[in-house]
Amino acid sequence: MPIYEYVCDTCGLHFEQRRTFNAVDEPACPNGHATVHRLFRAPAVVFKGSGWYVTDSRPKESASKGES
Repeated sequence: MPIYEYVCDTCGLHFEQRRTFNAVDEPACPNGHATVHRLFRAPAVVFKGSGWYVTDSRPKESASKGES
């Protein structure tokens, strides 16, 4: 389940909550207020490795390949 970030319109509290993708109703503020809206942020993505090259996803070719 993804974690969404919300902010309360009344008190300004920022909070996170796990929600299913098909959840329709908005959560309530932890301080008891009913009016909140969801913040849209860039996803946290970490790319590891040397880069996006064809050789990054292929197995190394052995020296004996191609010899008959």
